[in-house]
Parts: sequence; C-alpha cells; structure tokens
Amino acid sequence: MPQETFRLLRASRNKSGGFTLVELLLVALILSVITGALFYTMNAGQVSFTQGSASNVLQSGVRRTLGWITKDVRQAVSWDMANNDPAPDYIKFRQVTGWDIANNTFLLSDYYVEYTYDAVSGTITRRTSDLSGNTIGSWSVNNIIAEPFFTRDSSGDIVALNQNDLLTSKQLIIAVSGSAQAIAAGNITYGLTGEVQIRNG
Repeated sequence: MPQETFRLLRASRNKSGGFTLVELLLVALILSVITGALFYTMNAGQVSFTQGSASNVLQSGVRRTLGWITKDVRQAVSWDMANNDPAPDYIKFRQVTGWDIANNTFLLSDYYVEYTYDAVSGTITRRTSDLSGNTIGSWSVNNIIAEPFFTRDSSGDIVALNQNDLLTSKQLIIAVSGSAQAIAAGNITYGLTGEVQIRNG
C-alpha cells in the first residue's frame, strides 16, 4: 500500500510539472498583445513629442519675426514708408533718430530697413542698406506661407498694403503665418497678427 501511494504521488507530480501546448500558445498570445500595445504607446508618444517640438520651434520663429518687424515699424514715419513703394510683400523705410526743431520734422537715419517676402522660397528677409543701396546686413526667416503686410482703407476694413491707404490710415497690419513639417504628423501651421500705428511725420 505505501508503494502504491508513492507511485500515485509521483505520477501526479509529473502531470502538474509541465505546461501543455495550449497553455504555451496562450501565454505567447498574451505576451504578443502586451508587446504590441507597448510599441503602439511608445510610437504615439514619439509622434506627439515630435509634433510638439516642431510646433514650439515654429511658434517661436513666428513670434520672433512679428516682434522684429513690429519693433522696426514703430520707428518708421508713414510718408517715408509710403514713398518707398509699399506692397503686401514689401516695406522699406528709415527709422526716426530725433526731431529737427528748425524744420519741425523728424530726423531719419542714414540707412534703410527693408522687409521682403519671397513666396517661392517661403522666406521673409530683413535687409539694412545705406542710402546708396549697399547692403549693411541681412537675415531671413523660413517657412512663411503668406504675404505679411496689410493696412486699413478709409472704411476701416483690412486691405492689402498700398501707398494711398497707408497714408490715410497710418496703420500697418503685420500677419506672419508659418508652416513646418513634423515627421508622421504632417504639416503644422501657426500665425500671429499685430497692428502698428505709424507716426504721421
């Protein structure tokens, strides 16, 4: 009798000691689902991070560009800008350096500040030049997708920048719109608009 009990215990131990093929397949299936979910989560996180980084860089560039143009234009005089053929993709002016008491007018700098938008390359270029047109310095911002310069007409409506409406309203509206490519997220766009009251002169 003790020998029979011992044999049964050993047989039951052998049965419970291994895994069946069905159990192994079930474990493999569960592990593959968990691994797939982890990879999906990691990929979604990477796409979100890439999109967020591209968006931050784009927003920073648009803000910086709008800030530079606004700062420069605040030092302009409306008649000087109007005399230099303003257009939706172009402005040129000299900055105010002081006041001429004898002639009762603004003193203007000995150099021009010029902003040009190139639709083909998608750039806004800031160029400074002397009165003879020689370049003193320049820099460009890329990924700009639309003409940036507007003004208001006599009714107060926003229109493309032109000489007559600029002289009337003395308002320059600057709309900087940019676009960036984010891997696996497509195109991201961002825009800011500012309005500057230009001095009468």
